[in-house]
Amino acid sequence: MSILQSVKELEEQMIQDRRYLHRNPELSFHEINTTRFIKERLKEFQVEIEKFPMETGVSAIIRGAQPGKTICIRHDMDALPIQEQTGLDFSSEKEGVSHSCGHDIHTVIALYCAKLLQERRMELKGNVRVVFQPAEENAQGAKAMVKSGIMQQTPLNDYIIGLHTHPQTPVGKIRMMSGPMEAASDYITIRVNGRCGHGAYPHDCVDSIVVSAYLITQLQTVVSRENRAVKPVVFTIGSIHGGQAHNSIPGSVTMLGTLRTLYPETREACIEAIRRITKHVCEAMRAEGIVEVSEEAALPAVCNDPEVVRGLTESAKRVLGEDSVLTLDFPSMGSDDFAIFLKYARGAQFFLGTGNENDNSRLGLHNGKNIFDERCLTAGVAVLTDFVLNQLK
Repeated sequence: MSILQSVKELEEQMIQDRRYLHRNPELSFHEINTTRFIKERLKEFQVEIEKFPMETGVSAIIRGAQPGKTICIRHDMDALPIQEQTGLDFSSEKEGVSHSCGHDIHTVIALYCAKLLQERRMELKGNVRVVFQPAEENAQGAKAMVKSGIMQQTPLNDYIIGLHTHPQTPVGKIRMMSGPMEAASDYITIRVNGRCGHGAYPHDCVDSIVVSAYLITQLQTVVSRENRAVKPVVFTIGSIHGGQAHNSIPGSVTMLGTLRTLYPETREACIEAIRRITKHVCEAMRAEGIVEVSEEAALPAVCNDPEVVRGLTESAKRVLGEDSVLTLDFPSMGSDDFAIFLKYARGAQFFLGTGNENDNSRLGLHNGKNIFDERCLTAGVAVLTDFVLNQLK
């Protein structure tokens, strides 16, 4: 029986499991029930669960009949603080929390990869580790897992693979590219300190709001005038707060933003420019500008290994058809902490199509109205399982 046929026999069970998780979403580092559910399924599938010190998240190991390399499948499992508005009869039962990024789908795909590979472990020359990661949405889960020692456990991982749902790609298709595929991300806080006072007497104050307004316009030159156009950069100020009264000039303003880049040298140059522009604009207007770049929240770019991309491409074409791999014309400027694991093993992530002819299936991630086509479960399991079997044969 082919891999695709084997997966199709599990479709009904996969959909049931996905709908259970969809109804019961859990936020980052609160995936207690999800962790319990995963462990129950793995025990049912007779898959060995590795010792793991974190309260949420799971690591499982499938030991092949013969020695060889170890391939890690990593998928995330947390939900978003977004109200679901799909109207589905299996919609989220938690107010203000939903799987609007498709991590319920990721979890089920990883579970059934584990099941199929456990059943075929006698064919494997090597091992398969399956990692269910918490807290991708707050960018802390991968770092926490690495800190716990997951990438130092024996057998060590030689390769790491994964996927992410993609509403803009038709179901039954995948997209990926070699090299940088998803951007590095930095959280940036800018504080503008002026001098507060009465709104009637601005000449006695240093108006931090006016300084901030001018600063925001000047910071746009980081992308348009200081960066090489062929190296994409997105710098967004997403929050600005200062003052609490109609008739007062506030002493300070705080701005929150994100910087997204594809290359380390671009990141460094942009951060330097943000610091420099902030300092000098504020000084010129008699204020003080302070820039903080969060090391805790920083994520590197997802940089796909060409060899792994070739292998995944071959697997997709083998199980889904020659026309199943679509070109990704340019990298995504979104981020994924899958990149943290790529510091420790070669690997690649691909986008899994979840869209169909209905407009509400192509609304995009983090949209409470988006409906994912569940046929993607079969495609995701088939591609990943075929890749592992062919790499470890």
